[in-house]
Amino acid sequence: MWRLPLAAALLRRSLAATARLSASGYLMRAWLAEQPTGRTNSPITVHCLQQCGSDNTVDDRVSQAFKRCCSTSASSGVSDASPCASYIENLCRSGNLVDAVRVLRQLHDEQVHVSLHTFNMLLQHTAEANIFTLFAKVFRYLLLSKLAPDSTSYMNVAKALQKLDDCELILKFVRELLEITHHRDPTVMNRIIFATAQYGHIDKSLVIFEELKKYQTSLDVVTFNTVLDMLGKAGRVDEMLHEVKLMEELGHFPDIVTYNTLTNCLRRLGRLDLCKRFFGEMLERGIAPDLRTYTALIDSFGRSGHITDALEMFQKMKKSHQPSVYVYRALISNLKKAGQFELAEKLTEDMSSSASELIGPEDFKPKNKGRRFRKNG
Repeated sequence: MWRLPLAAALLRRSLAATARLSASGYLMRAWLAEQPTGRTNSPITVHCLQQCGSDNTVDDRVSQAFKRCCSTSASSGVSDASPCASYIENLCRSGNLVDAVRVLRQLHDEQVHVSLHTFNMLLQHTAEANIFTLFAKVFRYLLLSKLAPDSTSYMNVAKALQKLDDCELILKFVRELLEITHHRDPTVMNRIIFATAQYGHIDKSLVIFEELKKYQTSLDVVTFNTVLDMLGKAGRVDEMLHEVKLMEELGHFPDIVTYNTLTNCLRRLGRLDLCKRFFGEMLERGIAPDLRTYTALIDSFGRSGHITDALEMFQKMKKSHQPSVYVYRALISNLKKAGQFELAEKLTEDMSSSASELIGPEDFKPKNKGRRFRKNG
């Protein structure tokens, strides 16, 4: 009979020990069971365990097994982070984001690099959990790593900012990023502004933009072009024109992309007067119009009922650029709206007969942006 109380006591001790195990400890046990053995030890392991609060909850056997899973390359002296990355990702999936970020921090301190996939997973989960302080840490570690954020990274930034209503937190985030990127070009901030606007949060993009104006080295022509396009698409013409003026005051002069952005936005808003103004300014500065410029102007003239001007611009364009399918379609459509059906039919026949030579969608990809499309011969 004495064995029953003893068994009960042992059971209570076992349950108590189990209760003291953190969730990360459980995950580690389950994860270790799936890992191959035979790996060499790595000093990063002990630190990871400590940062996860696991050093008092995971027994020596588990600790040693985890060590075997973190290998070190003798030739390079850099730890192989794949087992640690796997552990971080498991913590993410289980919702233990604080522990996951702690492991990431320790890996960063030890100069052990995880993949962009792991960073993006952490960014996604912290953004979806609406824990902006953790999200900001992960993004900072990403910028401090040898990796460059990709479109997924910036999409996650936009998601995180979407849920953030505190402008001070946004500004603090921006300032922290500027401290890291001050010696680089403004690409990171430009892409954050773009992604945030694409996500439908123009005002938050403008908050970031206004902060960047205080640090002139953190701005370039691309920054302004991004903001101009954003404002133009939103129909905020006055603000767009204000930024164009400020752009030059700060020493950033418009380029072909600037003028095409302005012309396209103003064309959609029916502002032919401003389209003409910027086209004239562009020529005065010695910037040659490209296919996008001509297409926007021809369509703008046509929409406004200035068919003669549209046709003249079309003939001028053909002297230096191979026409595109888009410009033909726009001109034909506007001719029909103006009741000039015979001329529209003639242009349709002309388009059909030269279809194989016309510029198509492939030529409008970013790699060809700003190119002249005149064929030789």
